[in-house]
Amino acid sequence: MKPEKANKRFDVTTIGSTLLRLSAATGERLETAGLFSVHTAGTEGNTMVALSRMGLRTAWVSRLKSDVIGRRIANEIRSHGVDTSRVVWSDRDRNEIFFVEYGAAPRGVQILYDRSGSALSKIRYEDIDTDYLFDTRILHLTGILPALSPGCRQTAERAVEAAIASRIPVSFDVNYRAKLWGPKKAAKTLEPLMCRSDLVFLTGEDAKDLFGLSGTPEKVLETAHRRFNRPSVCVMTLAGNGAMAFEGTGFIRCPAYPVEVVDRLGAGDSFTAGFLYGYLGGSIQKGMDYGSAMAALKLGIKGDYFISNREEVETLIRTPHGREVGR
Repeated sequence: MKPEKANKRFDVTTIGSTLLRLSAATGERLETAGLFSVHTAGTEGNTMVALSRMGLRTAWVSRLKSDVIGRRIANEIRSHGVDTSRVVWSDRDRNEIFFVEYGAAPRGVQILYDRSGSALSKIRYEDIDTDYLFDTRILHLTGILPALSPGCRQTAERAVEAAIASRIPVSFDVNYRAKLWGPKKAAKTLEPLMCRSDLVFLTGEDAKDLFGLSGTPEKVLETAHRRFNRPSVCVMTLAGNGAMAFEGTGFIRCPAYPVEVVDRLGAGDSFTAGFLYGYLGGSIQKGMDYGSAMAALKLGIKGDYFISNREEVETLIRTPHGREVGR
């Protein structure tokens, strides 16, 4: 299904979770750190922020407790141009928090979640203004939402079904989180959603761990495209080897940029945003090119959000090696 070009309030909308993020400095342990950097972060919000900063019209729907943390979350997302006017506010429950520990090799980045009993976990599909949510060219969802609670799972399922009925293309990012649920439960829940989506994003690790797909990237993508039945495009990110897409007849590739990593978190969401930007612009190849460039730029930025713009992205695409000093 092709996204409509006109008569829509938004280009991309989403339902999802954003948390307060507390990060210890590199080399500090959460157990002993005395200072933390404070950001807000969450995959769906990250993606909408990146798209908004590229000039698209976006909206983020969630359920937050009406307290200082909830207001900070909504205000920060809105400050980047994302419409948050249909956030559902609660005077009970709590907002989600997570902690980040940056390990130097051989330790990797470690995440500690504190999200049990959150306001979002109690969302119902009936809470959502669906006329607003579906006034869009694409609905974007991820595998994190249905992992959070039975209510979140039902909300995701009903949103996908309603989008299909409204002829709204669905974009779905698997975004598997092992600390939220096991691979068998995740695969059983997510596969029906992927089979109803027009665009599917997954990593090579997710393809193997959840769905048992292995072999060359080409073989995995062909098998995934056939198995999930509906997708117009399957996209698989391959870490340092770039990314690859398959649309039923051929492969579209993009390499990874050489980068100096400052913060890995949010890079995958920036890739997804870049792909959606290019795809809405009419080209899968453009989506791959923008996704790769946006992910590379995000890796050099602290926090989860893509604090950049279209001009910087297009400059990187035109001159991938750039200049050491911009003057």
